[in-house]
Amino acid sequence: MPRHSPCAIANEFLRRRGSSEYPSQMYIQKLVAIANGWNLAINGEPLVSAAPQAWKNGPVFRQIWDFIKEGGHKGPNCEIADPVTGQIVTAQINGSEQEIIDHVWKKYRNYTPQQLSDLTHQANSPWAHAYFEKGRNAEIDPERTRQYYIKLALAGRSHAEEEQALQTAGRINAA
Repeated sequence: MPRHSPCAIANEFLRRRGSSEYPSQMYIQKLVAIANGWNLAINGEPLVSAAPQAWKNGPVFRQIWDFIKEGGHKGPNCEIADPVTGQIVTAQINGSEQEIIDHVWKKYRNYTPQQLSDLTHQANSPWAHAYFEKGRNAEIDPERTRQYYIKLALAGRSHAEEEQALQTAGRINAA
């Protein structure tokens, strides 16, 4: 599977958002970082062509930061454009990648930028390891990210199975 420009993945979220209001950098940066983490865990490879950096408020993709700063947003969905060509950045997303992006959008779209930032830089997160072990703006390790999201997936599955078992037990006891 190809790795995509971080801006192309950001634009996938911006199209889903469908708004003419400019989103915050923090919001879009964190959605891309989360999607990249889930793709690493589920599909075994990065979704994007660059690793995020550990900035003060969580993971940041330098390309997104630079393109928005220099080229701004274009079109009705405020998509990110290449500052040199002025073209909106796109990618050919395959089915499994689309599923990851859809899942992240459904689950996290209503979070505030600060809530997304808080999620991505909790203790023991890949961001925390990079920021506190390597230093500010250090590259976040993809393997550490993959392992972190695998643990999140397993914890989520265990929690869902536990809830289902409790619901089943409740139905049996109520009968």
